[in-house]
Amino acid sequence: MNRRQRERFGPPRKSAAGGHWRQRLRADFRLAIISLFGVSVMAGILPLAAYRFYVGDWLTGTGDLVLVAVFAALVAYAWSSGRAGRAARLIAVTMTGGYLALVIFGSISVMWAFPILGAGFLLADRVFASLSAVGTLAITALFADRFDAAVDIWSFLITGLLVSVFGLIFATRTEIQQRQLSEIASRDPLTRAGNRRALRYALDEAAALKVRYDSPTSLILLDLDHFKSINDVHGHEAGDQVLVSLAELVTSRLRGQDSLFRLGGEEFVVLLAGTHAGEAERLAGIIRRTLSTQLDGPGGSVTASMGVAELAPSEPVREWLARADEALYEAKRSGRDRVVTARPPDA
Repeated sequence: MNRRQRERFGPPRKSAAGGHWRQRLRADFRLAIISLFGVSVMAGILPLAAYRFYVGDWLTGTGDLVLVAVFAALVAYAWSSGRAGRAARLIAVTMTGGYLALVIFGSISVMWAFPILGAGFLLADRVFASLSAVGTLAITALFADRFDAAVDIWSFLITGLLVSVFGLIFATRTEIQQRQLSEIASRDPLTRAGNRRALRYALDEAAALKVRYDSPTSLILLDLDHFKSINDVHGHEAGDQVLVSLAELVTSRLRGQDSLFRLGGEEFVVLLAGTHAGEAERLAGIIRRTLSTQLDGPGGSVTASMGVAELAPSEPVREWLARADEALYEAKRSGRDRVVTARPPDA
């Protein structure tokens, strides 16, 4: 990769094995909660299990160890699969089910219901947590022998309802803020296309799918022709409007599985999932014709040059982008307003 390509695509990324766990925890709120629960369970229950074995209570100690093992397995599943939502729901089910089993068949303080209600809204989605909360309160209230007096049942239900309402409000507000932060972190504020950060994650995911399932993926590297003259002659506001129009026109020609990202300036990347180079070249031709006939700037029609490249087996993402970059510049050298498909790496 030459100097120009290094400047365009930035420094190499560290591999996933190199340790990005802090980034994952910051980026995935639910995964962070799951990890916190796992550590808390192990820190709180393992000493208890050791004490049970010390005093000869082998049955309860074994149950404690099983609970720790279940939580550890669910945390490991969340990290390895990336399905934090599913793992969180399983943890919520485990906690709620364990509590209700002890209410029905064993002996446990009903006060444990309150942290379980709160944890449900932190871990699971709002609908699931709300239904779980209603079931937990209703089933607990059926066992009157767990309460000293009838008035305690009503006090328990009202308190539990308030905890659930506050939990629902917190979960709703958190979900809205998470969506807003995700939008800010992954979207270009001008064109609403995915930004450079989102592109890097999408490319890494495409490479992982290629390794795991040999799934074909291609990309189109798109660069507007003579865009600098628009900014120089007509101003940056006119140039910005051209970029916004470009993003709208390109998006209108994409399929459901395709994604548009802004690499920087007037350069964009179209990621085509499940697409071989031939189909990607055909789609690039459709986009090129759409832009040349419908993208208007202050000085007339605006065209674009494009480079197409399909991800090769075991090919690093940076090399994939570099091949598309070479094809793009071949299109520029050949007269612009055209599509060039990159040759495979072994060619």
